[in-house]
Amino acid sequence: MRKFLLRALFILPLLVGSLFIFGQSQVEMNEEAAADYRKADAALNASYKKLTDKLDAEGVKKLREAQRAWLTFRDAEAEAVSDDYRGGSMRPMIHSGVLARLTRERTVQLDDRRKELESH
Repeated sequence: MRKFLLRALFILPLLVGSLFIFGQSQVEMNEEAAADYRKADAALNASYKKLTDKLDAEGVKKLREAQRAWLTFRDAEAEAVSDDYRGGSMRPMIHSGVLARLTRERTVQLDDRRKELESH
């Protein structure tokens, strides 16, 4: 039994270490980045809804215009940055990563605005 445990203690780190050596495939990383973006987008939509609930009709109209302009910027920025990887298998991961980062930043902006409205 002791011999078995000693072998297990020796082999286990090698097996765990191999997970880090081989890592994920690019397809898996692309899918993970896309899922991260979808999660960020869902959070943005929830924040947007919470903010619109605090605004009057004119405020909602102006927010909608600003949001549409921001979406145009976000999408164009993701295209521009990921274009550096045109033709490469990691381009989708970069594209989704930029979308997720910018979307999280926008969510913070909307949340901050809502909190400011709630404070006065």
